[in-house]
Amino acid sequence: MSISKYRAFIKVAESGSLTKAAKQLGYSQPGISHMVDSLETEMGFPLLIRNKDKIVPTENGKKVLYYCYQIIKNETYLQETVSAINGLLEGTISMGAYNSLMVGFLPHAVRNFSNVYPNIELHLREVACGEFHELLPRGELDLGFMVDSIPKGFSFIPLLRDSACVIMRRDHPFAPYEAISPTLLNGCNFIMPVPGYDDVVNTVLQKSPFFPKIKYYTASDVAAISMVANDLGISVISSLQVGLLPDDVISRPFQGAYGRSLGIAIKSLRHAPPVIKEFVRICKETAAQLQQAPLPEPPHDTR
Repeated sequence: MSISKYRAFIKVAESGSLTKAAKQLGYSQPGISHMVDSLETEMGFPLLIRNKDKIVPTENGKKVLYYCYQIIKNETYLQETVSAINGLLEGTISMGAYNSLMVGFLPHAVRNFSNVYPNIELHLREVACGEFHELLPRGELDLGFMVDSIPKGFSFIPLLRDSACVIMRRDHPFAPYEAISPTLLNGCNFIMPVPGYDDVVNTVLQKSPFFPKIKYYTASDVAAISMVANDLGISVISSLQVGLLPDDVISRPFQGAYGRSLGIAIKSLRHAPPVIKEFVRICKETAAQLQQAPLPEPPHDTR
């Protein structure tokens, strides 16, 4: 079976359209249709349901789709490994990360890597907590920057320890406190992070439940910080995001150990292509530097 047929099937399943898949892959629409028909013939059963409005995978097609992703991913890894053996480090890395890591860690790691390997393509996307358990097994991400609750069959590489922080205005009654007891938040006007995004607040709630007066929910930490700055309540963010705070908003640690281990979820570091191994190595170095002392802000692109 041809790799091109697997790619055609994947793109049709993802886009729901022969025309869109053909455009994305650079084929004609009849050419894509022929490849999918040929693949169905070789497998002996239909892979797609061709409805009037959209094309969707059959139940058998859904089962096959997972393995098609793996075949394409492994072919890419093979090509990158051969290039590395020939002395050419090349390839593309697809990554997903929590918002806190997108803000406080990955800009530094990506800068450090890109300074050495400017021709390697890095595809980075923000991912909610629950999405990793779908995206990583499907092969849509090479690396997941997340907590240690990883999908089955994956390995976890710890990078750094992240703490939960309370943020408030400088004139808030809690501002004089050096550290905040969770019980102190009972009844306070509170801006609650939407569950399932970057659940640093759960590191506190699971160990020491508190019961604030929830005034607002937000999936954006930047929005939460802005609402705190406008005296709409207090909130909890990752210590990695403290650098985002404006002058009129301060952070305070909790009393006690409330935090989480953040790192990299990967299928297999041992069998990963050289370019991914090198990126992981630089991530470890960057994390060690960040734990020792705050890193300077990544330079702004003024072009």
